[in-house]
Amino acid sequence: MVISVEGNKWEATSSPLCAAGTGQFLEQQASRLRTPIEQFGDVALEWASPPPQVASRCSVFAKSDLVSLQQTGLPLSALFSGLADSVARMTQAQWRGDFIPPIYFIGGVAANKGVERALSRVLRTKEIIVPLNYEHQEAIGAARLSTRLTGRPTNLYPQKTGESRIYCIPNQLKPESSSSEWRPRELEPGITEVYLGVDVGSTSTKAVIINRSGEVLFKIYVRTAGQPLEAVKQVMTGLAEAVGDKVKVKAAGVTGSGRMLVGHLVGVDLIKNEITAQSEAARHIDPEATTIFELGGQDSKFVQLENGIMVDEQMNKACAAGTGSAIEETAALLGVSTNECAGLAFAAKEQLHLGEKCASFMGQAVIEAQQAGVPIENIIASLPTTLAQNYLAKVVGLRPIGERIILTGAVFCNAAVVSAFRIALPDRQFVIPEHKEVTGAIGVALLAKKRHPEGAESSFLGFSEVAELKPNLRHFNCHRCENTCAITMLVGADGNRYFQGSRCDRYDVKVESGEKSEKRETPFTEREKLLFENYDPEKGTGPVVGIPRALMAYDLAPMLTGFLNSLGVRVRYTTQTTNKIKEEASRHAYTSSCLPVKLLHGHVAELLKDKVDYVLIPNAIRLGEKTSEADQRFACPWVQAAPYIVNEKFELGEKLLDPVIDFSRGEKAVVKSFIGIARRLGFSKKKGKEAIKAGFTAQKEYEAKSQEEGKRILDELAGKKDAIGVVLLSRPYNSQDSGANLNITGELSRLGVIPIPLDFLPLDSVDISGVTDRAYWNSERKHLAGALYITQHPELFALVLSNFGCGPNSFILKKVKDIMGSKPMTEIEVDEHVGEANIITRLEAFTDELKEYREANFSSDLDPARYRRRVSVGTGAKKVLFIPRMTDHADVLARAMRAFGVNAQVLPESNEESVFLSQRVTSGQECLPFRDTLGGILLAAQEGRIPAEGAQMLMASSFGPCRIGNYPQEIQKILDREGIPVDVLTTASDNSYADLGLNQEFEILAWKGIVATDLLQKMLWSTRPYEKETGKTKEAYQYYLKQITEYTEGKRSLKSILQEAAQVFSDLRDPSLPSRPLVGINGEIYVRANSFCNQHLVEACEAAGLEVEVASMAEWIRYIHLRRVEDAWQEKDFAKLGKSLARKWVTEFLKWRMSSWAKKAVHEKEHSPWQLVGAAAPYIPGRNGNESILSIGSGVLQMKDRRFAGVISTGPHLCMPGGIVASFAESLPKRVPWISLTYDGFSDTVNKDQIATFAEQIRSQRN
Repeated sequence: MVISVEGNKWEATSSPLCAAGTGQFLEQQASRLRTPIEQFGDVALEWASPPPQVASRCSVFAKSDLVSLQQTGLPLSALFSGLADSVARMTQAQWRGDFIPPIYFIGGVAANKGVERALSRVLRTKEIIVPLNYEHQEAIGAARLSTRLTGRPTNLYPQKTGESRIYCIPNQLKPESSSSEWRPRELEPGITEVYLGVDVGSTSTKAVIINRSGEVLFKIYVRTAGQPLEAVKQVMTGLAEAVGDKVKVKAAGVTGSGRMLVGHLVGVDLIKNEITAQSEAARHIDPEATTIFELGGQDSKFVQLENGIMVDEQMNKACAAGTGSAIEETAALLGVSTNECAGLAFAAKEQLHLGEKCASFMGQAVIEAQQAGVPIENIIASLPTTLAQNYLAKVVGLRPIGERIILTGAVFCNAAVVSAFRIALPDRQFVIPEHKEVTGAIGVALLAKKRHPEGAESSFLGFSEVAELKPNLRHFNCHRCENTCAITMLVGADGNRYFQGSRCDRYDVKVESGEKSEKRETPFTEREKLLFENYDPEKGTGPVVGIPRALMAYDLAPMLTGFLNSLGVRVRYTTQTTNKIKEEASRHAYTSSCLPVKLLHGHVAELLKDKVDYVLIPNAIRLGEKTSEADQRFACPWVQAAPYIVNEKFELGEKLLDPVIDFSRGEKAVVKSFIGIARRLGFSKKKGKEAIKAGFTAQKEYEAKSQEEGKRILDELAGKKDAIGVVLLSRPYNSQDSGANLNITGELSRLGVIPIPLDFLPLDSVDISGVTDRAYWNSERKHLAGALYITQHPELFALVLSNFGCGPNSFILKKVKDIMGSKPMTEIEVDEHVGEANIITRLEAFTDELKEYREANFSSDLDPARYRRRVSVGTGAKKVLFIPRMTDHADVLARAMRAFGVNAQVLPESNEESVFLSQRVTSGQECLPFRDTLGGILLAAQEGRIPAEGAQMLMASSFGPCRIGNYPQEIQKILDREGIPVDVLTTASDNSYADLGLNQEFEILAWKGIVATDLLQKMLWSTRPYEKETGKTKEAYQYYLKQITEYTEGKRSLKSILQEAAQVFSDLRDPSLPSRPLVGINGEIYVRANSFCNQHLVEACEAAGLEVEVASMAEWIRYIHLRRVEDAWQEKDFAKLGKSLARKWVTEFLKWRMSSWAKKAVHEKEHSPWQLVGAAAPYIPGRNGNESILSIGSGVLQMKDRRFAGVISTGPHLCMPGGIVASFAESLPKRVPWISLTYDGFSDTVNKDQIATFAEQIRSQRN
């Protein structure tokens, strides 16, 4: 938590829904590295060089980087120094303002001198003060506050011990009969010829000795503890003592994340990635196996085999939720060792759902369960089940699972984990190998045996020699560029020098003479040349226009450069992303924004240091000409908002040049915008028009040359049996920026395949209409076209390169996977983490897989039934139509539909069970509203509410740029897969939801019901904090809600209902009660309206002593009407304009008239959409059409309105519009506090604590 104090005013921010940057995380890592937490700080201070870079967004990313660093042989002091630096940057990222000294450092972590030093470095101040009693400051503060209280103490939480309000399910885990303990084989007299396999993992180091037939003669397993070389020496000592003088090693192999370091040190014959090694072991152990599930300490793997050949593989992405560390670290929170887990799990009567998002979130859910009194054994029983669910959701996903599954990895020594997988996949056969914990070592020993020439001597030094080896290691920082990479140099067993840790090719070779390797040329190198062919920083005169080499620059650089060159100004692009740029990005960017938007901050910071006169960042909205409402060619909301987010952060003002890129209606609007930029630079309209025409020409020339180069590469690959081209399905700002993607294209080239840019393919020739009728993101169109093209060319394969939390990709990649079918593809997710070890492993395994696939001459198919997505439009009156219960408005809408002959029913209210059902069939990357609406229909099916003849489900939609437009198709796909006979009926906001097939009379009836319900909710929220008798306000609300839902039957008029309700609510108020601080609640419409999803936010605010005013349901519909009018005007479609104006006028009139009926209880007039858009306009233009505009405008107006004491913006975790709002909420000038709360479908204490802190802050400012 960061608290800023200025006089009597203070403001606080705290970490989001996880343990990133906390003492708990430091304790876990110190424990993993076998170091007492009390020694952490002193060990970190031993490292005097710059700290190695460790990710600062997320604790799991940070741990991933730590593992990569430890496996290069860096000492513990370097690891702890890097980790302390990461925590300091996580702390800095929580507060986007200046840290004004003196800075007080309190809490238990203040004892850590390493973190104290890191804070001083990162915050650029020496005034870090650790006060006396630093660990007791919160308790001291609580005691001081208690002196102000009067009266007797009260029991604030009257919950009995053992009582739980957490959703639990019966525990189904069952123990299995255990096999007899394995004992090492007795060796025959004399010298036995053997093969050695060593697996140097992040958590453990293993070794096996096998004979010629592959039988395990001896095995050993030790903890790596952050010191891979010491672990290997320990393993070799054990082998030397057991078999050293009785065997001769014919061949030796090493695998695991530490394979490069150890392999060169001990002199092995084969260094191989662990996925290929696991596959070899599985083939040997059970030739009939079709699938491998491998669970390691930090990594988990999935492999699909066909006739013994690897045809699909996948590792967990950055997240460790489906790995052994999730169990080990979560159990440690409870004081339970891993050896005790299985027994406790089998003894439990119930288990709870810990969520399928993240290992850190699981820890948060465990704390919540502990506080709710859930027995420890019930929590422990939840870990294996959650592990299995996370693995199947995150690693396997929608990939086909074979009939016979072999389980490998030490995690499966836990019988409860095996049981959890049997329960999750009851129709599969499971093979549990005798040596499951060392299968990686077995596999690499088998591969060494197979690939080492018969009769040749092994390079292996010997057991005793390695055990007694004093490694010749040196660590240094390379200062040849701004990356300042931490390099490890090792003198290998062969006398050569080997290097690890470089981001470029400088050290990418074993060196005797000191010569460095040549830089590898790839098609991406050629693309870079073409992209910046006309860029010359020495050209031009006059003002300097800086362009960040980020986001759309990787698409539109030729146009931007051509435009500016034609004007004759000086142009400056930043370099590709460096570690320094990443550090600046972390310093300035909103914590939860995606990596590309974060990096934009770092690039802008670099330009400002260079003192450029202007910063040009295109406002990219639509990147192609749309052919229909569904074909919008949108950039994602983050990219659209990016210029204005950095403008607010860096206060660019007039320095920002933001030409609008919207080709939806051709080039005319784009020309007009660039003319405006030229005028701002001092040029005439004519010159500006000529310049942008030159830019268009340059862009078209670049695209033509790209297609020519692509055709040349594709022609060279075509027809060659062993040729492999890997197309990166990615946005260019990910695939082209080697600094952001850890040089993935260079690694692919090193591995002998050709990496190909997506836009080198002839995408325009591919028809994607058979996949979906609403590909409204421009990147989606390219991904789908690329996937279709790849499937039809046997020499091409796909690598999906994405970012953590990419909103569009959470749906795009489902379609890509369906198109690819059985053809191998892999996914890599990059973010702030810099450790490349896992990425190299994935790339090596992927290329091994592709080579086997090509050699086996497999073929893929294009099956439209597999990937086609279509949904219905128009209701079927005879079928039941289910409506999701987003809010109480759903009952009113259903009643209105029934009045017009539609058999509409509202789905059950969301609960923990519906969340559990939806998470079981989703990946965890989708947003909460999608999972919640899906959970409602799944719950209805489970409860037997779906008629045998089938039903329909109404699902609102849009044509972008938010993800909601994908909901109907993906829900339909899941329902079909689950065998639930429901047709999803969609309606789109883009046409004001007029495609329901019902007449205008229905629209008016439904609209009046929605407005009436809005007014009734306003009465509830403005009355309940001041009610005379507890509970009476809610009773009145429920009564009048029923009256509103029934008004369609003609029993009463809405006028009489609202007037009577206003009087009743007015009478329920106690005028003697003091007024409470008024807080405005805005944000993403679904979460702010659904009390289950927002964990009863309104009630939580009221319990904290606040009164709330929540943005209405009508607000969004009114905004849609406004956008409809604007679109019709821009399109010069006057028939559409007339209808849209008429609809807008009618709805506004009805709302005004109905509001007058409730004025006795609802006094304040609601802001109109155009007022909200106008209020947001100084910060983000209204053309960026998503609901973030409304929330920003609402917050800005409430900042100016003296009635409001604070603002809360709420939304789903990783929501794109919600993240944009949160980013502005951090940066905009604030009269009163403005906080952002995110929710992800599970109970948490973090948001509750933030609400309490928010309320206290408001009260302190009022006093």
